[in-house]
Amino acid sequence: RPSNPGRVRVLGALPWFVLAVVGAGLLTTTRGLYMGLILAWAAPVLGCMWLYMGPRLWRYIHVLGLAVGLPTLYLWVADAVAIAQGIWTISPEYTFGWNPFGLPVEEATFFLVTNVLSAVGVLLFAIPGLERESP
Repeated sequence: RPSNPGRVRVLGALPWFVLAVVGAGLLTTTRGLYMGLILAWAAPVLGCMWLYMGPRLWRYIHVLGLAVGLPTLYLWVADAVAIAQGIWTISPEYTFGWNPFGLPVEEATFFLVTNVLSAVGVLLFAIPGLERESP
């Protein structure tokens, strides 16, 4: 159990809320539109999840790491291959143009954030005794 649950809540949620503000700012630019949509959509939800149950999530951080990391890596590779083969493209007009390993950073962020949302949501739903512990 974390020694300061309030600190875990705030320190876990704060980066997500900062990313939400960054995302909102990016929505005002053409090249930042895709990233802005991703961050403005997902970051506030993740921030609220951490505010609600941050200490419980922190206890399962190793599970979250695996639950997010493995599927995200798989999706990054699959998407990079699909883009390289011309199966689909990502509009350069609405992206930064950064393509590490052939994958636009916005696509990589989308898969990462979506997997974080999924894993945290499932974990919050599945944690035994969650309903007995006050947030």
